[in-house]
Amino acid sequence: MMLAYNDFTVTALLLNQQNYTMVPKINAFLGTIEHGGNYMWAVSSVVSATAPLFMIIWFFQRQLISGLTAGAVKG
Repeated sequence: MMLAYNDFTVTALLLNQQNYTMVPKINAFLGTIEHGGNYMWAVSSVVSATAPLFMIIWFFQRQLISGLTAGAVKG
């Protein structure tokens, strides 16, 4: 929890709004008057941001696992 909180805090303090990562940008989006408190917008933005990553991992699953285990096998 501390790593995620520190990631949010450091990103929100050191970067300007154009260079925010996903979590501070969603927090800034929820703070607007039009979308304040509407968490379905936040859930949909998180799903739309992470779904392509899951698809890539699912597609290259065999190559990722073989690459991770290639250095661990002796002989």
